[in-house]
Amino acid sequence: MDVKLVPYDDSLKQRVFDFTDACFTELGKKFEPDGRHYFYNDISGSFEVFFCLVDQEMVVGTVALKKIDEKNVELKALYLHKDYRGKGLGSLLMSVSVNEAKSRGFKRILLDSMLKYEDALRLYEKFGFEKIDRYNDNAMAEVFMKMDL
Repeated sequence: MDVKLVPYDDSLKQRVFDFTDACFTELGKKFEPDGRHYFYNDISGSFEVFFCLVDQEMVVGTVALKKIDEKNVELKALYLHKDYRGKGLGSLLMSVSVNEAKSRGFKRILLDSMLKYEDALRLYEKFGFEKIDRYNDNAMAEVFMKMDL
């Protein structure tokens, strides 16, 4: 395993699409880049930062921050291939996100999730995220969290 964390660039676009599609399928969801996931068509323009974990040219993990306003960013696209879980790579993706948010002057990271993503929720809590009231209109989300930086 020779995993590298790299910032997104357009040469990774198809591999990010393939990876995201596979993750969504595993989660019982449908990846819709021509519909509700349209922002994946312009990753560089849609996100403040977007990082990929790459192993032998294959994308095996992603994480992103989307700017909400001058003080707040939202954690997005935190996915990790099932064969790479339990190796500290989820924590690496979270650490990079938190450090990026701080270095860019944001004061808070928000996220939404679903109750069935128990491993992810445990990771968020480990990093200091706390449950809050709904802050967006994502009909799929059941859990809302924040972390003050």
